[in-house]
Amino acid sequence: MDFIAIDFEIANNNLNSACSLGMIFVDQNQIVDKKYYLIKPPSLIFDEKMAKIHGLTKEDVLNAPKFDEVWQEIKHFFKPGTLVVAHNAQFDMSVLKSCLLEYSLDVPDIQYACSISISSLACNGVRGSLKARTQHFGIALEHHHNALADAEACAELVIKSVELCNHQSIDSYLSINSAAIPVKSLARFKHQNSFYRKKPQKYKKIDIQDITPSCEEMDCNHPFFEKQMVFTGELSMMERATAMQKAVDAGGIIKSGVSRKTDFLVVGRQDKTLVGAKGISTKEEKAYSLIEKGFEIKIINEMEFFQLLESNDNAS
Repeated sequence: MDFIAIDFEIANNNLNSACSLGMIFVDQNQIVDKKYYLIKPPSLIFDEKMAKIHGLTKEDVLNAPKFDEVWQEIKHFFKPGTLVVAHNAQFDMSVLKSCLLEYSLDVPDIQYACSISISSLACNGVRGSLKARTQHFGIALEHHHNALADAEACAELVIKSVELCNHQSIDSYLSINSAAIPVKSLARFKHQNSFYRKKPQKYKKIDIQDITPSCEEMDCNHPFFEKQMVFTGELSMMERATAMQKAVDAGGIIKSGVSRKTDFLVVGRQDKTLVGAKGISTKEEKAYSLIEKGFEIKIINEMEFFQLLESNDNAS
C-alpha cells in the first residue's frame, strides 16, 4: 500500500466529535479501495454552521457506531510505518488522535503527511484549498465536504503530483523532497482539542427577555424544567443564545445574574483579558460564595450542559 488518504467531518467544535470518515487506499499510484463510515460522536450536538457545510445531522448518526467500534474494524490498516495523507493534515490528525484518546485507545505508530505540502511542488502557486487545487489539476470534486469525496480528491491530488514531478512512487517523491514535505509521527503529534473559527465573533449582549419557548409542550421530568439557569463565558459548540434557547425549550428559566434561587450556572471558556488571570467570572465567584453558604447551585461545564440537555432524549 502506498498510502491511505483520509478525511473527517465533525459535528461540533470538539475535535473528538467525528461524525463521518472517508478512507481511500492507494497502491502503485492507483486507487484500489474505498471505505466510508458514519460515526456517532460522544455528544449528539451538531453545530448548525458545520452541519450546513457537510449536510449531516443528529438523525443521520443516531444508529451509527461510535468511533471505538469503527476503529476495531479499521485499526489493522494503521500498522507501524503506514503513511496516512490528508488535506490540511493538522485538522484530520487532530480529529483522529482526539477520537482515539476519547475512547482510551492506543495511538498507532503511523506516519502522516499533508497533501497541501505534497501538491505545492506541482501546482505552481495555486492556493492551498482542496477545491482550488483539484480544479487546477482537473480532478472532479462533486460533493465537497462529503468525507469520502474529499478523501478521494486528496488521494487523486497526491497521485497527480507524484506523476507530474516524474516520480514512480510516493516514497521516492517524499524522499527527494523531504525538506519541503515533512513526514511526521502521529504518536508524537501535539494535536488540537478544539476547532475555533479563524475570526472569532465579537461578543453580542443577549437580551434574555427575547428568548421565549419555541415549543408548546415540555417534559416536566427534564433536568432543566422550571430551573433557573445562568450562563457565563463563551461556548464552543454553538452560540450562547442558541444554547439558551434550547434550555428554555426544555423548560428552563434564563436569568442574567446568579442569586440564591439559581439552580444551574453553565460555565464556558472565559476570556482572561475580561475576567482576569484567574479565568473566573464574577458570576462564578458569586456562585461559589453562595454554595459555601449552603445554597444548592450546580456549576456545570459546557459538555455537562449538553449531556443533561440530551439526557431525556437518550432515555426515551
